[in-house]
Order: sequence, then structure tokens, then C-alpha cells
Amino acid sequence: MPARPPATGRRFGGVDEAAVLRRVVSMCGHLSALASQNTELADVVALLADGAAAGVVVLDRRLDVLARAGVGDRDVVSALRDQAGVTGLRTVLAAAARNRRALTVPGTAGAGSATIVAPVSVGEDVSGYLVTTTPCPSAVSSPGAGELTEDMRLLVTEHAAMVCGVVLGRELVVTAAAGRARQELVEGLLLARDRDDPEIDRWAQHLGFEPGRGYCAVAIGSAGDRAPVVFGTVEAAAARLVPDAIVATRSDEVVALVPAPQAGGSPVDAARVLAAGCLAATAGRTGMRTPVAAGVGNPCRSAAEISRSYTEARHALLAGERLGGTGSVTAFADLGIHRLLLRVPDVADLRGFAEEVVGALIAEERNGGMEYLATLSAYFEHNNSPRRAAEKLHVHPNTVSYRIRRIEEITGLSLDVRRDRLMAEVAVEILDALGGRR
Repeated sequence: MPARPPATGRRFGGVDEAAVLRRVVSMCGHLSALASQNTELADVVALLADGAAAGVVVLDRRLDVLARAGVGDRDVVSALRDQAGVTGLRTVLAAAARNRRALTVPGTAGAGSATIVAPVSVGEDVSGYLVTTTPCPSAVSSPGAGELTEDMRLLVTEHAAMVCGVVLGRELVVTAAAGRARQELVEGLLLARDRDDPEIDRWAQHLGFEPGRGYCAVAIGSAGDRAPVVFGTVEAAAARLVPDAIVATRSDEVVALVPAPQAGGSPVDAARVLAAGCLAATAGRTGMRTPVAAGVGNPCRSAAEISRSYTEARHALLAGERLGGTGSVTAFADLGIHRLLLRVPDVADLRGFAEEVVGALIAEERNGGMEYLATLSAYFEHNNSPRRAAEKLHVHPNTVSYRIRRIEEITGLSLDVRRDRLMAEVAVEILDALGGRR
């Protein structure tokens, strides 16, 4: 019998197919090994770039580069968009994501290089894309670079994308755990009222709090279905406006601990600026269809005082919402008597008291046009001085004196009597805060 020829693998293009398949299997095995190690995306793309003689890029969903190997600094996305041509890059990516399979970008297989896109999946979500660009066999003269068929490159790229998904998923878990830990630290600081405890100091310093620098708490609240969107906008704006602020989103508000500027200045002023900037950011995003307001607490210089400043910011926020409406920044230091008025559960009770005391003046103003309430407010503001009140109102002092006499006649109050004067002053404060003199 004639001797059997030695067993060899089928050959294509002068290359042993069995050897190439073994190389593919080995490459996939090395990639799988990376998935079980504490590896990073850079390790995955480096292995793929070396094994497939390819340029490799991992893009996130916004098409920002997360990792690259074997490619230069050229704009990968622009090059990929050019290669996609009339098909359109978004169409190619959508097809890869929809089918959860790697695909060759149309028009590249015969154009001197082949570009493959594979979706990087984390659970049920597509978190990015793995892109490989390799020379086509017909365009390659050096051994190794052109050995893999298109199907083999698709297989290896898809397997590498799966490993990238494992790595990204692990990073997301770590990030989420770190976020939860940070949230718990912030919650502990906000609730640890007047506790002078070394552990609280460590919590605060872990978050970046610098004892003695001076901070003010800011509470920014919103209501409605769009609150999560608003809070995302607020948190991003706060981080942009004051990068060293400590910012956290809670269930019904965003809280920021705003430090005094390094160059000097008041933390209250810095907190007001941040709060106003955050409200402006939400106005641009939502058109103020979603109500938003902010409160600023008094300064704190130690971790034990953070809770007090936050509580004040929260009270100021509620004051702004109840008394001044939305879209406003209210500082606790400016509340004055409203700190007590806030304890009244129903705003209608406050308005009822004010109208009981000075309601007759409101009616008289409506009928006669005389500015009794403005006169009374200026009179109280300037310690019952007709002359200084007249300067503010731009009228003659005798006019103020006349109006005060008429106010006493209309209301039945005697402003020389401390109790009557106190009732009238509180009533005017309520009406000023409520913004209504119906």
C-alpha cells in the first residue's frame, strides 16, 4: 500500500489553518483568564492588539475612549465615522447593540483594512463598544498580521468584548459600593447633631472636610416627577461651581457643604453663589416648570457642627418654599422672626393672624390707594422714627406721622403700646414674607 502522507492542517494563503485556530483558542483562553483576575481594560485591549495584530479601542456609550492599544492619537471616532460612510456610525452601533453580536463595518473589509465593532454588555445593558481595526489579508505582507480570517477576527473581538463587559461590570460594582459608603458617611454627618466624637471627625476628613476652614451647608429641594432629573443637574452644577464642595443627593434634596474660598472670604457668600448657580442651571434645563428652592445654613468649623448647619439650611429651604415661593435662595441668618413662624404648621394660620391685625389696612389701601402697609413697615424698620421712615419713602415726615395716626384709627391699635406694636410688626413681617397684601 502506498504510504499515507503526513497529517497536516488545511492551508490557506500559505498558512496552516489548524495552527491559526490553535492561536485563536489560545487567545480566547488568555482573555478568559483575564476575566477572572483583578485586571483592567488596558490589559484586555493590549492582549487583543498583540494577539490579533490589531488596533483596539474601547468606547463608552458617548463614544469617549476608555482604553486603546495599537492605535495612534488620531480621533478614532472620526475615523470610524468615515469608514461607516453612508450607512452611518449610529446605525452600525445600533445594529451591533441590537443583535448583541460583533459585525464588520460595511465597506471596510475590502478597503485595505477591516474594522469590527462588538457591543460591550454589562448585564442587560450595552455599556460601550469594542472596536478593532486590522489589515486585510490582501493588504498585509508580514506574517501574523493577516493570518486570521474575518470570521476568526469576529470571534476574537466578540470574546474580548465579553471580557471587557466583565471588567466594566466589576468597576461599576466597586463604584456603586464606594458611592453607597460615601452616602452613608454623609448621612451620618448630617444626623450626628452636637456629637463631639473622633469617629465623626474621621468621617468628615475622609470626605474632604478641613476642620477650621469654615463651611456652610446648602440644601436644594424640588418636588414633582422630574425631581431626579433636577437633582442630577444640581449635583453636576455644584461640582462644577465649587469642585472642593462635599455634595450628596438624598431622597428629597441635594446637600452641599461649601467651604470658604482658599483666597479668603465668607463661606456664606460662597454658599449663596453656589445655590444661585445651581438654581440657574435647573432653570436652563427645566424652564422652571419644576419648582426648585435652596436654603443656606450658618457657618460650621468642625465636623460636630455640620448637622447644625444642615438643619439650618433645611429650615431656610422650607422657609423659602412656604414664605417666598420657589426659585429663591434663603439664608437661615436672614430669617429673623420667621424662624419661629416656620413652626406654625399651616401658612393659612399665619395669613389669618396678619389679616386679623391689619386686614382693615389692606381694605383701606385697596379702596383709597394710601400706602399704609409700606409706611408701617418703614416706620418699624427705622425704630419708629417718622423722619427716617420719610427718607426711605421719599415723603415729608408729617406725611408719615399722619399715616401712622390713620393706621391707629383704622386698626384700633396704639403703636405706643408694646403689645400692639409687636402684633402689628409681626403681621407686617408675615405679609412681607408671604408676598401678598390681598
